[in-house]
Amino acid sequence: MKKDAISTGLFIAIGFLCVAIVIAILIPVVRDVVGAADDNRPTIPGVTMSQPLEQHRVAAADGTIFPLA
Repeated sequence: MKKDAISTGLFIAIGFLCVAIVIAILIPVVRDVVGAADDNRPTIPGVTMSQPLEQHRVAAADGTIFPLA
């Protein structure tokens, strides 16, 4: 009975050790792959402040400009 408990404990300890080694190797590899991936999101152009057009004039169809009252 004692031999079974020792072998089970060693099996569990070696399993945890293998999982820890795999995680320790896998995390940096995944981090490098994710960091090297291209960012395919489109760039959003910045908004610039511009002067508003003159609101107090109205242009007619023939090109003449009439001021608003």
